[in-house]
Amino acid sequence: MGRRTRKGQAFILILLVLLGIIVLFALLSARSARVKSAPTIQEVFWRVDGRRVTTAGVGDEVEVHVVVKATEEYVGSIVVKIRKDVSLWFDSDYSLKTVPANLRGGQETEFILEFVPDEASGGSLRGYFVEVEFSETHTSWVMESSYPPRLKVT
Repeated sequence: MGRRTRKGQAFILILLVLLGIIVLFALLSARSARVKSAPTIQEVFWRVDGRRVTTAGVGDEVEVHVVVKATEEYVGSIVVKIRKDVSLWFDSDYSLKTVPANLRGGQETEFILEFVPDEASGGSLRGYFVEVEFSETHTSWVMESSYPPRLKVT
């Protein structure tokens, strides 16, 4: 009877160790799978010669200002894209800037991307808009589809 008792105790001990390992891995994977929230876009606007605009000319030096606020710590890159709004076809990237970001929760920062429009609005090109991608959270923000806030070019 003594051997059966020891075998039974060893079996229960092995079962408890395996159960403990499974629980440990479940806790670790749940911690690493925690969903992080992307920073929020506070404001996006266009500037030409220091003035806020909604229309620019071909060849003007345009700045797009993107104000981002972290809701919690965000460490990763942020991609700011200027895209051409093409009717009845796929929109295309015109200019982009990738910046590393290390933001604390509640911190606000501004990114500026300069570009020169090469084509006037009209025909198949409606204008230009901004898209922001957050690498760490695999999310993006796209400017509202109306004019304004999108940029028309004359």
